Amino acid sequence: MPVTRDARVAINAAVVGGNPTGLGIYSIKLVRGLDSILNDLVVYSSRPEAFGSIAAPVRPSPVWGRPDYGLRGHFFRVLWLQSGLRARTLAARRRVLLNTVPEGVLALPIPQVTVVHDLIPLMFPPDYPRQQHYFRFFVSRVLRLSRLVVADSEYTRRGVIERFRISPMKVRVIYPGCDSDVFHVDGNHQPEGSSEDLHFLHVGNLLPHKNVLRLLDALAIVRRYHRCRLIIRGEGRASYVAVVRERVERLGLQDAVTFIGYVDAATLRQLYGRATCMVLPSLGEGFGLPVLEAMACGTPVITASTCSLPEVAGQAAVMVDPHDTEQLAGAMVRVLTDKALREELRHKGLVQAAMFSWRRTAEEMSRALDEALAER
Repeated sequence: MPVTRDARVAINAAVVGGNPTGLGIYSIKLVRGLDSILNDLVVYSSRPEAFGSIAAPVRPSPVWGRPDYGLRGHFFRVLWLQSGLRARTLAARRRVLLNTVPEGVLALPIPQVTVVHDLIPLMFPPDYPRQQHYFRFFVSRVLRLSRLVVADSEYTRRGVIERFRISPMKVRVIYPGCDSDVFHVDGNHQPEGSSEDLHFLHVGNLLPHKNVLRLLDALAIVRRYHRCRLIIRGEGRASYVAVVRERVERLGLQDAVTFIGYVDAATLRQLYGRATCMVLPSLGEGFGLPVLEAMACGTPVITASTCSLPEVAGQAAVMVDPHDTEQLAGAMVRVLTDKALREELRHKGLVQAAMFSWRRTAEEMSRALDEALAER
């Protein structure tokens, strides 16, 4: 599929780093999905190899603007958007700019469509002191200047409308997809009735809003009556990781809790498939992709009944009040001891996960781009 110099859609994927996680993975999957249905794209990123064999050309963004460089990388990336990306999109006569994260160009005479994944820093200000001004002044301005804003969930959409006072008419919900090529049932899934190692799995950054401390408290209650353990896959700020490890020691769970850092997708699939249940009792989520990934791997899920998680889980998970430790522990006991419930959750989860595909995400994003171009 040839791409001309005046390719219609420019995609700002400068957030893709050397070892993509979260926002970077979203950007990669979205680009691949759009590339499969559109032939007039150009992508701006410092990691062309991350997108695989796409037809669209990948133009360079600065390596020193990658997330790998932390706050400095973030600063240089935003600076490059206002200068380098602005100049390139205008010189090449692009007609619309898609920002895969809420980082855009403040002075751009062509329409922008900007994706917002969550408003976690605004929901938990003490945990994100440095991001308050960034969200309140830069992100808010980018969203107001964008022709359309895309939110990962209805929960995030409502937050964008309320916090930034943006017209509901210009904010759309487009759910991310679940990669069925990566996350699916395989030979590592433990069959029901076997003498498998009973354990729970938590997948997510080690940050306060993930509610890991309450999960540990619930695990201590469960272990009074049942032998089980917990695997925590994720990393976080050193100060909070120390708090989490201190809670493990205080509860006497040293032999029951295993910490694993970030792993590749194949290893993560194995972690899901081997777990008795995945537990995500977050206090706030913009979407909650681990819920779908676990379901796609045939793993029962316990998650919070708040924020965006009911949108993602539907009727296929055990829902709990994330502030209620006893309720969380009770749900863990139910899933641990009730084989019929686990099988029911397994089947419902497979159906639920299949409803979220990157093809569908790309098709809906394509329509949003057309709408942004059609508006006057």
